[in-house]
Amino acid sequence: MPAPNPLPENTGLAFLGEAAWPAALLTERAAEKLLATPNRCGRPNADVLRRRLSVVDGEPVEQWQIDFPAHFTSQEAALYEQPFATLQPRAAGGWPAPGVDPELRRALARLTRYLALPAAAATPDWRWIEDDLLPDATLLVVARDDDFTHGVLSSRAFGLWWHAHCAQLGPVATVESFPFPWPPATALSVLTKAQEEQRHAIARAVRSGNGEQLNSAVSAAYGWATQSDVSELLGNLTALNGRRGQ
Repeated sequence: MPAPNPLPENTGLAFLGEAAWPAALLTERAAEKLLATPNRCGRPNADVLRRRLSVVDGEPVEQWQIDFPAHFTSQEAALYEQPFATLQPRAAGGWPAPGVDPELRRALARLTRYLALPAAAATPDWRWIEDDLLPDATLLVVARDDDFTHGVLSSRAFGLWWHAHCAQLGPVATVESFPFPWPPATALSVLTKAQEEQRHAIARAVRSGNGEQLNSAVSAAYGWATQSDVSELLGNLTALNGRRGQ
């Protein structure tokens, strides 16, 4: 099967998290100490500390990191005395830190939660992550906070697409090439009444955890038979990818 093309409608939807900068990582104890340490300027070190989330041996792991905003000058960073003293000798290139992904941060800044799964997952199992946790590079992130997107990505349709293409394309491109029932950024105001009902049905199904109900609702949104076999469903998705990518 030829590799599908990324769809322009999915641009800015999927990201890998940020690579860790070891110099900026903190133990829980070190983070607690910095949080309790005052600065002469009166600003708390909480301004420049952030929790990050990674996956280690299949398990979620939270860490702290020093995280100066990208717009900070060295003079502004120096107001946070101990964090600056920790990183200043290693920050010859200035801010932001190595590995920072401005597009990822802009996308997540608009959300109160986002979808993520281990980038190396054999089978997609999406989880909601609160916006205060910064994802690291072990995570694939989808910058959406709605149950419709969660439902479609948790359905049999996306699962088959993932298994068919992820090894070849990688996780980000697999999401970017996946044709949703309608483009993810479609304004709610332009959905038809039928699409509104289908969107609500998908959201209810994924919230309930009923996989059979979810797959039926997603199939209805595409206008396809619920009991499509693997080759038929992948064929339909491939054809839709081809039409959308023209």
